[in-house]
Amino acid sequence: MRKTSVLLFLVFLFIVSCENHVMPDCSQDSVNRQAFAYLKEWYLWYEYLPAVNPASYDSLDKMIAAVKYREGDVLVDRFSYAVKKEEHDNYYAGKRYGMGMSMQRDEENAVYISLVYPESPAGVAGLRRGQRLIAMNGVTVEELDENGAYNREHRNDEDFEEKTDWNNVYNAENKGEAVVFKVLDEGNELETTLYLDDYIGKSVLAYKVLDHDGVKTGYLHFKSFITSSEDELNEVFAHFKKENVERLVLDLRYNGGGLVKIARQLVNLIAGDKVKGDEIIKLIYNNKHQEQNTSYKGEVLKNSLSGINKVAVIVSSGTASASEMVINSLTPYVEVSLIGETTYGKPVGMNSKDICDQTIVPITFKYANSQDYGDFFLGMEADCAASDDFKHDFGDEHEEELAVSLYRLSNGKCPSNAEVKSFEKRKTIEELIPIQLKGMGKIDYTF
Repeated sequence: MRKTSVLLFLVFLFIVSCENHVMPDCSQDSVNRQAFAYLKEWYLWYEYLPAVNPASYDSLDKMIAAVKYREGDVLVDRFSYAVKKEEHDNYYAGKRYGMGMSMQRDEENAVYISLVYPESPAGVAGLRRGQRLIAMNGVTVEELDENGAYNREHRNDEDFEEKTDWNNVYNAENKGEAVVFKVLDEGNELETTLYLDDYIGKSVLAYKVLDHDGVKTGYLHFKSFITSSEDELNEVFAHFKKENVERLVLDLRYNGGGLVKIARQLVNLIAGDKVKGDEIIKLIYNNKHQEQNTSYKGEVLKNSLSGINKVAVIVSSGTASASEMVINSLTPYVEVSLIGETTYGKPVGMNSKDICDQTIVPITFKYANSQDYGDFFLGMEADCAASDDFKHDFGDEHEEELAVSLYRLSNGKCPSNAEVKSFEKRKTIEELIPIQLKGMGKIDYTF
């Protein structure tokens, strides 16, 4: 069996090697058939694959969408996907193109920069989270909105002339394209120009040591579990260790997951002395491949912190997969508080497989922690409610989710305005998905 790379991300692919120098059949029919054969062997829910003709689909992603596991009206497999091999490889290598930023609107429809990758075109231009956008290329936000509404309403008119809106205010396909930003930064208007280009998307977007109530508290905004994360995390935790950090705020609000080996590293860096020797991550495959079941043991790394007993994790509905794996693996060992909102709910993972220029990324295993727990398909509920305060930069103690995190760490409770309201009791996984997988051995829960 060829060794496949273990992934934990919301979405990903499949390649067949050339043997004896014979050119592979890379027609879409052939790619679909090879992918379906892989699913029948490795898919976690292989027993429930529908009887389909793979060649009847004109794309791999359409075939994957058609065969993903359902239980009645419930789509159990919200995760498997297919993508171009180049896109998949570029993601895990951190290769990106564009501005290197994202924006969000507030309740009054104003637009704010919510995220900027360090060393991206936006970062080089001096843009940062918390700045309010006034105009792009001389066109105000209000004009962009109004023009967009006009274009949608009149596009089919005989004498229609398109106005400048969000879709055409710059040419995203033109590498080197200049985009002029006018922003409001702490009451001052600033104008800067960025140039669309390739860049490397960092995993660590921000980190610092805060002196909160006399306790040194590390703050880390971690965006993705990719190949380059290993060195980035080592640098961060070397700094935390030097500063004798006693508590930690781990910001995973935008982190949809990635590589299992990075999740393991992060757990070891946070709690190496507490998890040493224990089976902190357990991967369980379908009953055809129990020999692939794997347990990863905790260990003390060079930059592991010692004495960390409290960790506040900032989470959102976009916190998934490897991010949830870290939370689940830490919970038996340290006091973990979740700040924000319920996480996505993905206690399963993928082994990607490349086929020609395409990659299939199906669910191939489930995972659990040292206590054999991993049943959170409905997500992990927050202990303290808080909103993503994109009007403040990451690491700013006035940012709502960080402020609530620090309060929780100091007081052991939520601020009075951050209590999670009681919800109507949600159905359990057993009620939603009454299917029990065979051959799961010691870890045998229903999902």
